[in-house]
Amino acid sequence: MRIGIYAPNMATSAPSGVERYIVELLRALARRPSAHEVALITDSPDLPLPAGGRRVSVRSMGRAARLWFDHCRLARVAREEKLDLLHCAKSFVPSGLDCPSVATVYDVIFLKRGELYPFWWKAYWTRALRASMERATAVVAISEFTARDVETLLPAARGKVQAVRSGVNPSAFASTDDEARKRREAKGVPTSYFLCVGNLTRRKNLPVLLDAFASVREATGAALVVAGALDYGADELMRRFQEPGVTYLGRVDDALLAALYRGALAFVYPSSEEGFGLPVLEAMASGAPVIATTGGALPEAVGDAGLLVAPGSVAELAQAMRRIAAEPALRSDVVTKGTRRVAEHSWDRTAEETVRVYEKAAARR
Repeated sequence: MRIGIYAPNMATSAPSGVERYIVELLRALARRPSAHEVALITDSPDLPLPAGGRRVSVRSMGRAARLWFDHCRLARVAREEKLDLLHCAKSFVPSGLDCPSVATVYDVIFLKRGELYPFWWKAYWTRALRASMERATAVVAISEFTARDVETLLPAARGKVQAVRSGVNPSAFASTDDEARKRREAKGVPTSYFLCVGNLTRRKNLPVLLDAFASVREATGAALVVAGALDYGADELMRRFQEPGVTYLGRVDDALLAALYRGALAFVYPSSEEGFGLPVLEAMASGAPVIATTGGALPEAVGDAGLLVAPGSVAELAQAMRRIAAEPALRSDVVTKGTRRVAEHSWDRTAEETVRVYEKAAARR
């Protein structure tokens, strides 16, 4: 079977969890022996390519160019490549396909919490995702929570959705304590700190974290380090990043990210809702205790391997931060459970289950 994987705009300086998911899935597919041939449709020359595969180059696209390509060119590329199946790794499925298709959906939070998103973005993706669910032969959701959301909010997807849990790559965050310390020192990172990582959108609830930190800063003696690209709705945060004890690093590379995880007193993820929450697994893989919320799929990602608080509760978040700082036994227990939790999330398993979705979808032709 000739499988096309459409992964546009991957050559970005500010990759999100979506881009990291796609990269790790491709790495796992490349490690996996398979009789299937892959045509990787992407702008990135660096993405892993499964053995015997072919790279179909497209250019990095702005918003208007991406709209044109998705709607007017992608189906034609699928025909030119004689695909037996097209995997749309960024959710959009074009009309006019001559082959079955699989769409990966990472979350549909914008359908429930539209106030957290720009109006134009929500308007386009509401319409585009509904149409894509009608066209898709099968749908991959990255968590059980997201799978339920998709079937509830997008009726055309019912009966097509398969939850395929994300993995984590512990080796991506491996470094010695000395290497990690030197990287942190080079960036002026304090010795003791809480860490928050992610593209900074409204739903990440950074004001709640900043309020909680302000109430525990003196008691814990720790700083707050925030890393991630500013996204829509986050401009107002820049003023608050000037508050005492707060260090904002902007977007960081993987080496520094690993060093930050490794040295954190705790990784704090105050998001109001997540389709899965890959950074919590990355933190666990690095030996950082996790504090997260009960928003969306985060309890599914964290399990019993972290402290969970109500989204939006400054008091609960501050209490969890105090406990982690003051109770070494609790911190050690959370880290141990996190290590076990990581072992349950394998990208190789993600790839295996994704290929099974491909095969079932192709058989429906």
